[in-house]
Amino acid sequence: MSLFLSALAFLVIASIVIAKRQKKPKRIIQEGKLLKSEIISHDGEKLYVEKVAFKDWHACIHAYYLISDRLSEGKTIVEQRWSYEDFCNITIRLEDYTYALIRQVDVVALVRSFRPIPVDEFDRITQPLIM
Repeated sequence: MSLFLSALAFLVIASIVIAKRQKKPKRIIQEGKLLKSEIISHDGEKLYVEKVAFKDWHACIHAYYLISDRLSEGKTIVEQRWSYEDFCNITIRLEDYTYALIRQVDVVALVRSFRPIPVDEFDRITQPLIM
């Protein structure tokens, strides 16, 4: 009887773990330590937010440019905006979606839409979500 209860408890726990993993969005930024990964609704838009941390600012800068290149690789860039102050904030609209990539010291944040949104509107929507 106790073996049956142990097996039943194991199945229940395994089911809960699997269900939680299935609800979790697929990670886009493979580099760094994942701090946050969630799908949210904000200002009438469904957005994916992901934040990753790095061991230091140098590793973060290196990864930032790799991530930026990979996100738009092979896709047509319709519109883009860079922060010319430090080149660490970019918003890009592709044919399928729009995303913002932001770097602050040792953290990179990604905010991505599920449809293409003009850069000005996307920046307005996502401003409160940035870091």
